Amino acid sequence: MSDALKALLGTNTDVKATVHMKRIGADFTVKAIDGDTVSRIQEQCTHYSGKGNKRTKHVDENAFGMLIVAEGCVDPDFSNAELMRKYGASDPGDCVKKALLAGEIARLSGKILDISGFEDEDEDEVKN
Repeated sequence: MSDALKALLGTNTDVKATVHMKRIGADFTVKAIDGDTVSRIQEQCTHYSGKGNKRTKHVDENAFGMLIVAEGCVDPDFSNAELMRKYGASDPGDCVKKALLAGEIARLSGKILDISGFEDEDEDEVKN
């Protein structure tokens, strides 16, 4: 059995991390999300303009970040009815938008994507 196979068989996809939110004075707990969820969120945030060969794809990065946080933040839970009521939010993504500052959303979504395997790691050089 290869080392990679042994490692994969012994891993757990239930990855969590803590992010301290200075302005709020609390630690947020975030979890890794799977590729299907990231794809679904990206699809929700993608819009097209133009027709035929001139059709272009636009991803709303702000909406993408908000939905990543709404999906990947365990504590606090942005789908909490009391939290949504306080911010007058229509859904968890809207709650993220209204409760957090832009930089906080970017920081949390970045951490969620990092622990989901999207981190910037130096790739091992391919040996010929």
